[in-house]
Amino acid sequence: MKRKSTIKKTPAKKKIKEDKSQRNLEFYFSKQSKPTNETGSKKPEKSSNKEENNNIKQIEAIGVTNVASEEDLESIADNDSVKELRVTVKQPEAVINLDTSDKSGTVFEKPAGSTIQSRKVTLNSSAVPSSGSSEMSVDMDVSEFDPSKINWNGLKVPYRFLSDTFVIVEKTTSRLKIIDCLTNMFRTINYNDPDSVLPAVWLSSNAIAPSYEGIELGIGSQILTKAVTSISGASSKTLKQYYDRYGDWGDVTYAAKVSVRTLVEHKPLTIDKVYKTLISISKLKGTGVIDQKADLVKKLLISCKGEEIRYLTRTLIQNLRIGSVRMTCLIALSHAFCLTRPTNMAISESLDDTNRLFIEDIKKEPRDSLNAKLKAAENLLKECYAQFPNYNGIVRFLLEYPIEKLLDVCYLTVGKYINERIGRVPLKPMLGKITRDLGQVFKNLEGRSFNCEYKYDGQRAQIHMDADRNVSIFSRNLENMTDRFPDIVEMVPQFCLNNVESFILDCEVVAVDLDGKIRNFQALTNRSRKNVELSSISIPIRILAFDLMYLNGESLLKKPLRERRELLRTKFTEIPNRFTYVNHIESSDPEEIHSFFKESMEFGCEGIMVKVLDDPPKGLKSKTRMNLLASYEPDKRIESWLKVKKDYLDGIGDSLDVVPIGAWYGNGRKAGWWSPILFAIYNPDTETFESVCKCMSGFSDDFYKELKLKYSRENGNISEYKKPYFDVDDGLRPDAWFEPSEVWEIKGADITISPVYKAALGKVDQNKGLSLRFPRFIRVREDKGIEEATTSEQLAELFYNQVNERKEEIIEGESDEEDTI
Repeated sequence: MKRKSTIKKTPAKKKIKEDKSQRNLEFYFSKQSKPTNETGSKKPEKSSNKEENNNIKQIEAIGVTNVASEEDLESIADNDSVKELRVTVKQPEAVINLDTSDKSGTVFEKPAGSTIQSRKVTLNSSAVPSSGSSEMSVDMDVSEFDPSKINWNGLKVPYRFLSDTFVIVEKTTSRLKIIDCLTNMFRTINYNDPDSVLPAVWLSSNAIAPSYEGIELGIGSQILTKAVTSISGASSKTLKQYYDRYGDWGDVTYAAKVSVRTLVEHKPLTIDKVYKTLISISKLKGTGVIDQKADLVKKLLISCKGEEIRYLTRTLIQNLRIGSVRMTCLIALSHAFCLTRPTNMAISESLDDTNRLFIEDIKKEPRDSLNAKLKAAENLLKECYAQFPNYNGIVRFLLEYPIEKLLDVCYLTVGKYINERIGRVPLKPMLGKITRDLGQVFKNLEGRSFNCEYKYDGQRAQIHMDADRNVSIFSRNLENMTDRFPDIVEMVPQFCLNNVESFILDCEVVAVDLDGKIRNFQALTNRSRKNVELSSISIPIRILAFDLMYLNGESLLKKPLRERRELLRTKFTEIPNRFTYVNHIESSDPEEIHSFFKESMEFGCEGIMVKVLDDPPKGLKSKTRMNLLASYEPDKRIESWLKVKKDYLDGIGDSLDVVPIGAWYGNGRKAGWWSPILFAIYNPDTETFESVCKCMSGFSDDFYKELKLKYSRENGNISEYKKPYFDVDDGLRPDAWFEPSEVWEIKGADITISPVYKAALGKVDQNKGLSLRFPRFIRVREDKGIEEATTSEQLAELFYNQVNERKEEIIEGESDEEDTI
């Protein structure tokens, strides 16, 4: 017979003054019951498990009581009959259910045949702070929301406000609604506590600093296990059972801590406190760092209440997964500062209409007019971020200046300014648009002057030199590579003319032989990633420069390519086999360009880049291609730059950058290795990896051996359970699921509509995805992060390019004969 057992809070000896900004929580859980004492709560029994008893002692030492026994915790983890694990939050009333029978809320479905417990999160009332108006909720329309109605009486904004917003965002599928939620959250923080805006932005963007600063938390399963066992009494064995069931460390920590009662009411966490603690964790180095990090993590977790536990844990491992990507957060931030000025910003008569939108006037604003102002603010912040991708600087300026003044004070530059926290900042690179063949190039750029350049098989690099002649080097995904290329640092003064004081140039770095012959990309990847010594370099490099974005204190982004190229060639001098310009021709003759393309293939290049040289005449009103600008457009992929690769001769117009997410055990000669490999593309709107194909071609035996060593249980990066953020058909069941960590380049014959794979589902066919026929592995892309893999939109565009080129009907196909369900 099942009985409901309730764990009640143990009365403290002294009455603790109630903190009105953080209500007490009552925890309930239902399971097959054991005998209870007269109070109705389970009486902990002494366990023979040494690890558990040590954990219990640690918990009692920090003021925690009523910990479920290890036997109880393991029973919860093992028992599939568990139907409810519920947290009730009083005033405001909010109920979060982990209930497999509930039909509402956010659902993470378990894969067929697996034992992962489906998790459903339901918020029964709108997320509001622990003090303030219950009439306001962040999921309201921005025109109805009033941030002044929510306040914390001058105190710092609690982290609970952030986590409550995350609950709403996670269960929301509409991107526009997610933007509204984050907008209202940022507005509220901006109105009440401007200093907490920056921490809130970082905590909402799954990072704590720009990627190029190299600041990492370095928190993995070892540190989390140490901290969670310390505060919950659960053993590492139980935590592993939870992880196998949920596949999410946030859910694991939540389940482990939910049955813990505290004798002492801990001070509520604030957004500012959480962020500062994370920065402190990132600075810890040297001996004993694991214990030091675990202690700080423990202090944060012990103060968590309700859903704070789940989202703080995800933040610690930088895997938030709430559907809020970089661009979503950026748009929300722009809307927030358009609608609500910081309370410390002086009101000026010179402010334009956008910044005179007082809270009480927003409701009166016609919707079309309001949307236009929000869009203008959004475009401003996007342009600013592309030139200066650093929230530390951007938020500071937003707090000091009206948003329409942002580009006047926050722009492309070289060297340190603002303060010591903000050093050299790279800009987002401009990217080439995928083109099927040269015929499409001639059609798209008809009537325009353009330049053709070799597309070398190397690594994209952005080289900065400031007025003090300090040099920095960044990759295409803004990783700081300065320590990796000391030979470039040494070379810079040699190719700069005397009148060059500062610059930013775009180039390709390639490996070369001693005689200057260019080698393939693989040779470059053999170089160590950090702390390379000049004396240890065995493979020299060559810089192939193709653009100049900044010179002697002036941004060149708005200047046409012809002018930028001329400055590049007159301000820098070539060094044979070390610093040269890309091979190029300026021609509109199809025969000459075809010949140039063929030469690039014979030279070992990937293809060619075709770039518009001059801006269109002012006032010209014509077709879209006639209006293409020749300016440098950071973070954009537009038809001013067209990419033509040799892959179009083999099938599709470009290779795909995919993420390995699973594999099967090989048979025959490949027994003992992973083969085939399951690949996925990335959907930035949903933050999921969508299956695209299986691949078993193009791999060497040595690569297979390395792969089996890399993805192993010993390394903790494989699992028999599918990740909640993998979008894979139930009919595809790999023997092991991989932790997504790498980008691999593949190519194939063509792209087909598939009933099996989920890539770009709904973008070409409402009920079917896209797949790649006869895929073949090319190389590992070490210069790309997993969120830079081919996207759903890009794959759909490649498919339509293929269809248009062949003038064929959209037909259904399969990637190979093994992929049917």
